[in-house]
Amino acid sequence: MSQRKPSQAGLLLWMYVMNKFLDTAAVASLTLSITQCVILQYINITCYWETSDQHLNASSFRLQINKTYCESKESYNCVGVCDTRGSNCSVQPINSALHCFRADVLAYTHTGSIRSPLYFFNGLESVKLPPPQIKHLKPSAGCLHVVWGMTESFPKDEKNHIRLQVEFTTHDQTRSETIQPYPNETLELCDLHPGSKYTVRLRAQDNRAHAHWSSWTSIDTTTAEKAPSAAPRLWRHIQPAEEAGKRRLTLLWKPVSWPEVNGVVLSYSVSCRSELDPSQWTCVALNTSRSSYVLSVSADPCHCNLTATNSAGTSPPAHIYIPAHTDTELPPPQNFSVTPLDDTRLKVEWTAALNQSESGFVLQWSSLPHGGPASLHWEHMNKTTRSFNLTGLLPEVPYNVSVVSLYGRRVGSDKSVIAFTREGAPSVGPKMTVLETSSSIVVLKWEPVPMEKLHGFIQNYTVLYSINGKSEKVYTSAEQISLSGLTAGIYNICVMAHTAVGGAAGPWHMVAVGLEDVQVIPILLCSLLLSFLILIIPLCLRVRIKQCLCPTVPDPSKSSLSVWSNTKPCQHKLTSTMSSIITIGQATSCQGYAEKDYVPIQVLTYHTARRDDTEAETKTNGTGTYLDPKPTPTPAFQTHLFNQSYTKPDQVIPAGYTEDLEPSSADLLFDSLFSCERNPVDLSSYIHVSQSYVPFVTSVAACRTPELDECSHFLQVLPEDTRI
Repeated sequence: MSQRKPSQAGLLLWMYVMNKFLDTAAVASLTLSITQCVILQYINITCYWETSDQHLNASSFRLQINKTYCESKESYNCVGVCDTRGSNCSVQPINSALHCFRADVLAYTHTGSIRSPLYFFNGLESVKLPPPQIKHLKPSAGCLHVVWGMTESFPKDEKNHIRLQVEFTTHDQTRSETIQPYPNETLELCDLHPGSKYTVRLRAQDNRAHAHWSSWTSIDTTTAEKAPSAAPRLWRHIQPAEEAGKRRLTLLWKPVSWPEVNGVVLSYSVSCRSELDPSQWTCVALNTSRSSYVLSVSADPCHCNLTATNSAGTSPPAHIYIPAHTDTELPPPQNFSVTPLDDTRLKVEWTAALNQSESGFVLQWSSLPHGGPASLHWEHMNKTTRSFNLTGLLPEVPYNVSVVSLYGRRVGSDKSVIAFTREGAPSVGPKMTVLETSSSIVVLKWEPVPMEKLHGFIQNYTVLYSINGKSEKVYTSAEQISLSGLTAGIYNICVMAHTAVGGAAGPWHMVAVGLEDVQVIPILLCSLLLSFLILIIPLCLRVRIKQCLCPTVPDPSKSSLSVWSNTKPCQHKLTSTMSSIITIGQATSCQGYAEKDYVPIQVLTYHTARRDDTEAETKTNGTGTYLDPKPTPTPAFQTHLFNQSYTKPDQVIPAGYTEDLEPSSADLLFDSLFSCERNPVDLSSYIHVSQSYVPFVTSVAACRTPELDECSHFLQVLPEDTRI
């Protein structure tokens, strides 16, 4: 056991030494080196380094820079040390670049440290100047005056070593110059385009250090404008003459191109005058958003001009001649063809007309359906051009392409063709119409599919028809067909349109053949309409039907007579203008007492006074004597009387009655009339019943003695057994 322990300890020590050796060898195999050092004069020294192993997990780096005199290179003084985790580091400040320098970098890893080889460099050859400053910029018509300079801390004796590079760019055109500017700090850049926007850039370099340029300093400016040096490109579109000999003329133009525009166009001016009558002329100013103008001209020949204006002046005019309506057209180009190149391009080719001297050509194209002259695209060609490629087009869209020849100021007739970059299937089918039907023949006609929905050129049509599950097809290139040999029945028919890519079917139609020309669809529509009316009318009138079938039954508990109280009758106020509440049928009517309307009484109980001398007493006061009856309630009418219409009777007919020893609450009505000591109230003219009556009742006021005729009249109305 004692011998095994030393052997194991020696093995562990050997393994540790080998691991250290391998780690040291791995670290030594890693190459760490400084690539360059750059001196910013009087600011700092920045050094950059790299390693051959991109996966070196260094925790930090330390850069140390020493300097010495370039003549001796013996003793080095430390300039500075900096630490970083990146791949570059700066030591600052630095007083002068007139030295020789030595730099090295130390990398710290988890296994140890790595030091790069020493890097020697000359300060003057490693100087990178600060960017120059643009102090002032003055544009003119074709030149730029630039005033520039270095920073104020830059030594004057070092300015003689500065080299300057100038760049000025406009419309992706760049010009560059490298100059030795000092002692002059003013630059004059000429041969520039007027009214153009330029980007001016400057950078500097020490002519003793060819490796490093300063960063760029840039500024944008615009040169002074001049009047446009070229006229706008002008074209026209003439529509046929209308009434009164007027023609609709559309002038089309394109802006003046750069650099001839010499600035920003502010407006356009259009003028037209008749060649035969100079007094007929038109002039109008338009803003720059317009590229067309429509005007009405006579059938006579006329001349039109167009000018463009900017802040410096007006362009030369563009002329165009409008021929008379009766002028003979010149011949068009020959051998005109359009070939698709891809989904966005068409190649147009043509040849010149025989025995003609063209001055140029105009190529026109527009998508269909035509959106008017303002949507027309056009391009001028010189007289030697025989082909042109149209770009920016869309697939499955029809384009109308044409070419016209120019003969001086005259224009020839156009040659046009419809073309697609790529064809597609139709989006809709034809709309079919039945022209005629008979016992075995159907004549059909359909409208062609619009070009913009056809997406290609029509190849043929297919007529599909079926009956009782059997279908047939007929192919045709015409837009009308007659189907013969049909049996009697109802057919489903539709028409399909086909292009080179595919087809689309139109709407289906039901056609009756051999059924005495009975139109099936109108019959079906009428049946549906009738069914709809049968269903909707009861729904609309459901409330009225319910009222007729189930009338509302009145509730006696809600009658006005149910609210009469058993209080003292005198508490009911009876005046000459009191309202009479009488139950009529199923409703309650409120009427004024003075109106004297005659209404039937449904149920009333009336009582009279018995012929009992003890029941009536005569009261006498200081002003008169009157009778104070205290009758026992006796029903005067049967309770089963019905409401009846009537008029006021001319005479009073006595009515029979029976005694009612226990009057009901309804009897309080008449009880209150006899017992209330107020102004006399006459109710006999307001209460009438056919074949019955309400006795005439007069209440004698307490303030006077009744007259004899009043008493006699009162006694005449009462029954004999109730008279006093």
